[in-house]
Amino acid sequence: MGDASARPEGLERALTRAGFHLVEQEDPHTCPELDAIVITLRGITNGTPASLFASPQRGMPPRIVLLASADPDGPADALALGAADALAAPIHFPELCARLSTRIQEHRASSANGAASNDSDVQQLAEGSPKSRDTEESDILESRVREEFARARRYSLSFSLILLGVDDLSTSEERMGTEAAARLRTEVARTLRKELRAPDLVAAFSPAEFAIVLPETGESGARQSVLRLRERLTSLPFEGDPRLEPTRFSAGIVTYPHPAAHETDDLFAMAAAALMRGRAQAGERIGVAM
Repeated sequence: MGDASARPEGLERALTRAGFHLVEQEDPHTCPELDAIVITLRGITNGTPASLFASPQRGMPPRIVLLASADPDGPADALALGAADALAAPIHFPELCARLSTRIQEHRASSANGAASNDSDVQQLAEGSPKSRDTEESDILESRVREEFARARRYSLSFSLILLGVDDLSTSEERMGTEAAARLRTEVARTLRKELRAPDLVAAFSPAEFAIVLPETGESGARQSVLRLRERLTSLPFEGDPRLEPTRFSAGIVTYPHPAAHETDDLFAMAAAALMRGRAQAGERIGVAM
């Protein structure tokens, strides 16, 4: 939304190629189901209303502001008015996609946490709550990515982060029940770890996604790893689910060094955007961070 004449040339194409689904919007307060709102403006003036950026309702999508002017103070002014993020011209599309994905993840996580905190009937498993296990894996994953990021920068190495989506897992609980679905996810994770090298890391990223860290591996090697893992997973029978469908795998790959990756959060955001792009494809369904 915003001033259409202030949109950078190629914006819609870049966002669509990154896997985002775009809709035109006039009122930023009427669509809580959206993941984010991109607002394009010529610049921030004294008359720019704060209501354009800040939402009075909790859970509304974050606003990302793109300014056509190169005013270095413009983004700070937009943030002060309540924007979740802001960029001034010239807009670097890979950086925009990375930031947009990060804000969407934060918005979804916040919405999920809010729903969970209002649910008084959540049951804790005897071996520990799913939240605690997910948090532990998330901490391990983030720590490992930080280590590889620092090592790659210091010694001029490369490494790849993969988000592997297994569509069958997203419906496994409905098809198989909670316990069987949990066993299936565990078996998939075990197979992934068995097929990868000892230095590689596999961690659950979401109920239907796994994050894979491949040290000293470039884009080509990461793509070959995805193809090999997919072939292995589709050839093995699993309890309650004889075969995982080969056409229902997708992946997002980001390889460091990357010109738009300045910190580890950028890598996760870019991998998520690449995964969305992979899901929108046919055939291999592998998206690569651009």
